[in-house]
Amino acid sequence: MRQLKTLALVTAAAASTMSVAQAASTLVTFGYNNLEGKYVANDANSGTFSAKAVDQGVGGLQTDGSVSRIVPGAGQSKFAAGFKSLGSFADFTINISFTRLVGNTGTGAGSFVATDALGNTVAGSISGVWSLQATIGIVFNGTLSNVNITPNAIFTGTDPSSSNWNTNLPSPAPYTGALTQLAFNGGVFFSDQNLNNVATQVSGQIVPTSGSMALLGLGGLVAARRRRA
Repeated sequence: MRQLKTLALVTAAAASTMSVAQAASTLVTFGYNNLEGKYVANDANSGTFSAKAVDQGVGGLQTDGSVSRIVPGAGQSKFAAGFKSLGSFADFTINISFTRLVGNTGTGAGSFVATDALGNTVAGSISGVWSLQATIGIVFNGTLSNVNITPNAIFTGTDPSSSNWNTNLPSPAPYTGALTQLAFNGGVFFSDQNLNNVATQVSGQIVPTSGSMALLGLGGLVAARRRRA
């Protein structure tokens, strides 16, 4: 069955990657299910994986997802299954290269863009490692960098139950973070064969950069001194 149910990302590989984000204060999280994944091989040892939101109708892939602000002013922009057919700007795309290291492992780098119903975006760069995990499929664990949210506006979902949120976060961009992408394909790792219509799930966390964290700390120190004065 092509369509995936929402799955908890509880693998050891996912946990090790997400700990990078958890070490800092999480600002925003995002997750999308049932993206349409595609792999285009250059040769047996390299290629490009991409995934996008789709609505293939009943029996096919129908992407759903959410993007949430975690810090004060919290909210959740929801994108119900099949939102791509609604005619709004809402979308999600991701592109990651593949270069084999040894066996069923490889490195990758690329970018992602999450777009809300009004055209506002959360976008950044990705780098990390591909691997094949038994019982799961192809897994990508990576870090996010140069993440920007534009413009300063209200990130708006397509689902009426969304609690949309202000993108003016309490620390300056760009941000960093962590991402886990799972592409289920029956356990066959990347080769010289192309893959199409692979159900893909993506989950990520966005945190301040170390420089932003330092600024936040300095702000707190200044505020404390003012209170003492």
